[in-house]
Amino acid sequence: MVADTNAELPSLIARAQAGDAAAFGELYTRYAKFILRYMYVRTREPELAQDLTQEVFIRVIKGIGGLQYRGEKLFLGWLYTIAGNVLVGQARRRQIAASSLDDTAEVTDPHGQDAVASLFERLSLQHAIAQLTVEQQHVLMMKFFGDMTNQEIAATIGKTEGAVKALQHRAIQALQQILEQESGEQLMSKALGSADIA
Repeated sequence: MVADTNAELPSLIARAQAGDAAAFGELYTRYAKFILRYMYVRTREPELAQDLTQEVFIRVIKGIGGLQYRGEKLFLGWLYTIAGNVLVGQARRRQIAASSLDDTAEVTDPHGQDAVASLFERLSLQHAIAQLTVEQQHVLMMKFFGDMTNQEIAATIGKTEGAVKALQHRAIQALQQILEQESGEQLMSKALGSADIA
């Protein structure tokens, strides 16, 4: 996703640290799209994702003075860490509501069954991810959306590479368990619902 071939990034960060608004604007132009995508994947609400992305970059302005540049992927990891913290704060302020079927389902077949099934799968995965620990969520997002290696993630969060692998493994196992449990509960609910009708 992001190659560490940008020779001017260290000077751009240094200029932003010195208060150069144009340098910060360039950082925003380059990296806001990654954070916006991350926020949209987590919230599925375009306006909220934009607001949270703005909040991330407000925190970046406040925190960039203490940043030590160690490569572009680690810089992006730092941004994702801030984004994760913003999401935690948002979740505390309000429960992220699932979008209604009318707002998000696009009818792709005559009866809308494909769109509805896809929506339920997405909402189920979102719900499952939200049940992971914050640390597990961060690690999965950096791995799958930040395209970071385990070594880069380890350096970003201050853990060993083995600890990162263990976090990923536990997070994926937890997701599987949550999704299997939800699937079982839905089947049980359907069975009980049809028993009531009979």
